[in-house]
Amino acid sequence: MKYQKRSSEEQIVLSISAAASLCILPFLVIRIYNEDWSIALLDFVAVATTAGLFGYVYFTKRTLFARWVLSIICIAIAAGTIWLKGPDQIVWVYPAIICLFFILPPNLAALLCAINIALIGYLLPAEMSVIENARFYFSTLVTFIFSYAFADRMLYQQAQLQILSFKDPLTNAGNRRAMEEKLIDLLKEQRQQPAEKKACLLLIDLDEFKKINDKQGHACGDDVLKQTAALIEHILTPEQCLFRFGGEEFVVLASNNIEQSIALAENIRQTINDFPFEQNVRLTVSIGLAEYQYDETGLEWLARADVAMYQAKSAGRDLCCLAGS
Repeated sequence: MKYQKRSSEEQIVLSISAAASLCILPFLVIRIYNEDWSIALLDFVAVATTAGLFGYVYFTKRTLFARWVLSIICIAIAAGTIWLKGPDQIVWVYPAIICLFFILPPNLAALLCAINIALIGYLLPAEMSVIENARFYFSTLVTFIFSYAFADRMLYQQAQLQILSFKDPLTNAGNRRAMEEKLIDLLKEQRQQPAEKKACLLLIDLDEFKKINDKQGHACGDDVLKQTAALIEHILTPEQCLFRFGGEEFVVLASNNIEQSIALAENIRQTINDFPFEQNVRLTVSIGLAEYQYDETGLEWLARADVAMYQAKSAGRDLCCLAGS
C-alpha cells in the first residue's frame, strides 16, 4: 500500500479525533453498565462523532469541516457533562480549551474558549462557594493564557519556517524549491493565456565567478552573490520573481512579452556590469532568455534558456542571447 503524506492539519485532526474517541469510549461503557442513560447518550454522540470525523479526514484529507465539528464537540461535551453531572466534571474543561487551540487559529479559539467558560460558569451550581468559583475561573484563565501563548508562538514559527523553506539563505532570493513551485503555477497560467501573453525565463550566470573565489576568497564571492541578487531584485517589478538556481546561477521568471523581457535582460546585464563591487571586482553576466512555448515542461523551458546562456558565453560573455523555439 502506498504511503500517503499528510499535512500537519490532517495529523492534528486525526490525532485528536482518535484520542477523543478512545478516551471517551470507556466512560460510555461504564455509563451503560450503570444505566446512566443521559450521560451515556452524550458520550455515545461524542464517540460516534469523533470516530466519524477520523474516517472522514482519513479518506477525504479535508479538515475545515472536521475542525469546526470538533470545536463544537469540545464545547458541547464539556458543558453538557457539567450540566448533567455537576461541578465534579469541571476537569473536562481543561482538555477542551487545549483542544480548541490545536484545532483553530489562536484568536478564533480564544473567542470560543471565552464563550465556553462563560457557558460553564452559568451552568455551575449556585451553591458553589466563592473559593470554588475563584479556583475554577483562575485555573481556566491560566490554561487559556498558556494555550493561547503556545498556539500563537507555534503559528508564528510555522510562518517563519515556511518563509525559510523557500528562501536561499545567502542571497535571500527564492531557492530552487520555490522556483519549481512558481514554475508549476506559471505553466498552468500560460496554458490558459492567449499566445501573445507568453511569459519569459531568464537564466543568469556570473561570468568567471570561480576566479573571484580563487583570487579574492569565498567571503568576497559570497558578498558578490548577495550584491548581485540585491541589484537584480531592485530592478524587478512585483510580477517578476528572482531565484537562485545554482552556485552562481540565477533565474528570473517574468510575466512579460518578449520585447519587455529583452529590455529587462539588458537592464540586468548593464546594471551588474556598471556596479562597483568591493575589492575592485568587476563582474559581467551571461543571460539566456527563453519565451515559453506552448505545452513544454518546466525542464524543457529551462533547458532552452540554458542553451541560450551558453551561446552567450561562447560568443564572448557579457551578452544576452534569445533561445530558439
